[in-house]
Amino acid sequence: MFCPSVWPAVIEGNFSPEIAEPLHQDDQKISLVDNSKKRSRKRSKRRELLCPRHPEQRLFSVSAKYHLYVTEVGQLMLRGLSKRRSDELLAAFNRVLPLNGEWLECFWCDHCQNSSWWHVKRHEALDYSLSPVPRELWEQATGVIRVEGNPTVSDFSRRQARATGVTGLRQYNFI
Repeated sequence: MFCPSVWPAVIEGNFSPEIAEPLHQDDQKISLVDNSKKRSRKRSKRRELLCPRHPEQRLFSVSAKYHLYVTEVGQLMLRGLSKRRSDELLAAFNRVLPLNGEWLECFWCDHCQNSSWWHVKRHEALDYSLSPVPRELWEQATGVIRVEGNPTVSDFSRRQARATGVTGLRQYNFI
């Protein structure tokens, strides 16, 4: 609650919320803010990713993360697991195992002035490694459109979808 001697300073606009100056010599200073319990407002550190081609240049993310998953025992064996352990893991996750700490992401390099896709692996909290994305890895990414198209769509439907405009309507000249 404000001391009555502080109100004239509040009305005039000369009031500092941290310490209210006394209006009279016999009044005491009033502290309105408790400085003993200050919270830390520091932000968490951002990922410090450096360009593999230009080690002094920082990379900036320009896309979403496309997380990876594994569907075959051989893919887990390449990551260092035994055949038995790989088979157990895939059976436990219904033949699709999400990989934590691995994803595909597009980054912008100011030195190159272009964006490129990288396979990102997180080793610790702020320790990452980048490598170029091999073609096989795109098949293990979630939310990515397949290059060859949807396998459940017939060739006729695929051709008809591509045939738009006047050239597509020539097939229906009887209309």
